[in-house]
Amino acid sequence: MAQTTDMNTRTAIRLREITAEVEWLPELAARWEEMPDLERDTWYLEWHELMARLEGLDQVYRAGTMTAEQGAQYRALLGKLKETLPILCRLRLTLPRVVLDVWRSLPRDVAPE
Repeated sequence: MAQTTDMNTRTAIRLREITAEVEWLPELAARWEEMPDLERDTWYLEWHELMARLEGLDQVYRAGTMTAEQGAQYRALLGKLKETLPILCRLRLTLPRVVLDVWRSLPRDVAPE
């Protein structure tokens, strides 16, 4: 049981941290040109790490081990990421390597209509 609690806690933390950064992307984009190169480089590295964590969340989601609430938060996060793709491309940040339309990646008998 402790492992499940630890996994749920890690998942909740990852969801919050990635969601917060994704929601901040429009503000980041507005300031991007004014930022020093070192700060932009730091952002590249941090964003790359966040996208690696997103892949881990995707594995947890697909394994069916997220709570229902976490699953809903994850799907909402994917929607937000999909909306920010133009920003990611403009800033040349690492693109997510997960399917952003999670329903299209599920078997037809599982996906909602």
